[in-house]
Amino acid sequence: MLLCLNAEWQGSESPEVEQGARLLARELFEGMSHIDLGPADCKDLSVRDGVFALGCVVDRFRNALSELDAAAPDRIFTVGGTCGSEAAPLAYLARRHGGLGVVWLDAHGDLNTPATSPSGHFHGMVLRTLLGDGPSAVLAHIEVPLDPRRVAVVGARDLDTPEREHAAAAGVGIIEGWPPDVLVRLRELLDAAAVENLYIHVDVDVFDPTRFGDALYPVPGGPSLESVSALVRELVTSYDIVGVGVVESCGRQPSAAPALKEFLVDARLWGRARSAARRGSEASGR
Repeated sequence: MLLCLNAEWQGSESPEVEQGARLLARELFEGMSHIDLGPADCKDLSVRDGVFALGCVVDRFRNALSELDAAAPDRIFTVGGTCGSEAAPLAYLARRHGGLGVVWLDAHGDLNTPATSPSGHFHGMVLRTLLGDGPSAVLAHIEVPLDPRRVAVVGARDLDTPEREHAAAAGVGIIEGWPPDVLVRLRELLDAAAVENLYIHVDVDVFDPTRFGDALYPVPGGPSLESVSALVRELVTSYDIVGVGVVESCGRQPSAAPALKEFLVDARLWGRARSAARRGSEASGR
């Protein structure tokens, strides 16, 4: 398991998520071997082809993908800034693991395009781009788009009309809010697509903001950290988790990073990742 920090913020125009990512990485990775993906000094924030800071987004994506190719991990655990920080890990893993499934735990769909995005921020387009429809400068580096039948957005509470329309037309699974049968419905979606290898994306805005208040774009409602960790524990027992991403914490609250670490331990994501990372370091002699 390769541990990665990708404190990219340009996909949201909000530098505070870089601070949040670095604080969480410090909480999790202290004393452990990990890599810092992408250049931190990108300054071209101009809008191009309808995307804010597209030059930075593309440079960071391309460089991160190159670093992952050089490391050649089988599994990746990413602490990221915006949701866009997961573009490279997911593009890499989709190429490495055929039929990759994705559970996108997020209050937003991230299914816009430059033409439909209200903001022009890439973090609201990243999942659509990984599905093969997004800024051409990013798509040029995605060899294996995700299969929409193997993608489920869970916990959504703020979807734009074009996102709903695309999800329905393409076959992306959408589970809005946090219904009592969320696990049953999610299993049905994944099993119908014969998913075995799974990537779990956690945008911290999936949580109820009255229970976790450090998200970049909080949305009212949503589940508690305990409810999400219970769902993830079930996924861990049923599927091969080849990637995890945790993103969009701002680091405004001192309790945020420790709370996320506790969540990841309770969800049985961090203990497994830490053990696998240590085994990998020992095997490589690092």
